[in-house]
Amino acid sequence: MTKRIFKKYLLSSWRIHAICCIAATLSGILIIWPRTAPRAWRLEAGDYAGIVIAVAFLASLGFMVLITSWLLLKLRNTRAIIHFSSWLGLWSGTAALFMLLAIIGDPPPPMAKELPQPIQQTDTLHIPHDYLMGPEALLIPISPENYSADRIVHTPALTQLEKENKEQLQKYISSAPRWAHSSTDDTFYTKPGHVVMEPPSAKGTPGHIHVAFRKIAEGEPIPEGYTVIKPGEPFPSATEEAAPIPDFALDLGGNHYLLLAWRGAAHRETAFKAINAAISAVEARFKPLAEDPSAETIEKMIKGKPATLGSTPEIRLCEPPGQYGTYQAELFLNPGEEGTVLLIVKDIEKGETLLVLNCPALYSNNENELFRHDIPGSLPEWMRSAQFSNANTLLAPGTPLFFVRQGESHHYFGAAFEVWFSPANSPHQRKLIMRRCYKIQSCEINAHEKTPTNEQKAASPGSGDAPV
Repeated sequence: MTKRIFKKYLLSSWRIHAICCIAATLSGILIIWPRTAPRAWRLEAGDYAGIVIAVAFLASLGFMVLITSWLLLKLRNTRAIIHFSSWLGLWSGTAALFMLLAIIGDPPPPMAKELPQPIQQTDTLHIPHDYLMGPEALLIPISPENYSADRIVHTPALTQLEKENKEQLQKYISSAPRWAHSSTDDTFYTKPGHVVMEPPSAKGTPGHIHVAFRKIAEGEPIPEGYTVIKPGEPFPSATEEAAPIPDFALDLGGNHYLLLAWRGAAHRETAFKAINAAISAVEARFKPLAEDPSAETIEKMIKGKPATLGSTPEIRLCEPPGQYGTYQAELFLNPGEEGTVLLIVKDIEKGETLLVLNCPALYSNNENELFRHDIPGSLPEWMRSAQFSNANTLLAPGTPLFFVRQGESHHYFGAAFEVWFSPANSPHQRKLIMRRCYKIQSCEINAHEKTPTNEQKAASPGSGDAPV
């Protein structure tokens, strides 16, 4: 009976080793391309993958030792050596394949984990990557599948605005928080205050497009490193094999250009489709202004739709790619009365308050209506908290971004985001609306720092001017 059992395992040993190698390779994809993991457990995807790889290797190793020992006991030394050598070759090949995929994927260095687990067992650390819904969102999802990689898409609305309503176009670009902070910055994709278009990951390789408007006076050169393209023209062909994807300046027919910079896989068809999708996304957002170029339309586009159906309060936190350590937030709630909404950010390890942001509450008597509160973009200067006032001189004035802690990029820590409501008739009372914890990082502000002008310094609120 024992002989029959071991003979059965001997015949199937190669299949077991192969299954373990395949499981380890597939799990390695979550380490090399972490964003292929489901959003709910993307934060711990690398840990899960590591556990699977370790279990697969140890199971295969244990089975190899068992089979080899049995063969040696049966004095089948040659067969035992062949079995061990084959096992070693199979796992060596798996390791070589993993290294090849790692070279292709070029994954970022692993994140330093400051917290092995949340301090409170009820707290789950989320990734700040929710897509915001308001008109100030700097991270916009796009779908490039239905676009061509041969020709640049047409932009009738943008072209019409540039030729017939240039003043209204400039007024919106210069006043909308989404666009107003990058019109004169050549290296916009390294600093906060521009839009990022993010397509779905292609075969596990993420990519995104940095987009900004640039106004160039007549006679001025195009920013260095950009290739000028026009709507409807073919995409420029590669001058040499494996040439990098160029940064583009879309000529709108006047002195406004739309700068587009692809960052991701060096696959031209993927990049060009995504660039066309990004151009179309911008075009769609400017279509209402082309149809009615008026101050009222600009105001509606900047404010957006303030309310949405729902009864459960929600917080959305976003960190646009390439703008490490700077965040946007949207709060959806309806307190039902006049007052102030406060967003309090706390270090969940030390329990200390790191940041307090506040804004006037939007409300109605309809319990099934939630109002969007943009943080901090919708805050008037006098309403900004004392803790945040110092940041006004570090980030571009009016940018819809904030940072929680200044320091080295990729220095991660756990933070609890608490939303409170303070009624107008009882300013000393506060009601906790919701709490959600995120794994966020410090902001290396030197990369974004700008020297404030005297007017900006004078306009910055003092510590005693803003309620907390």
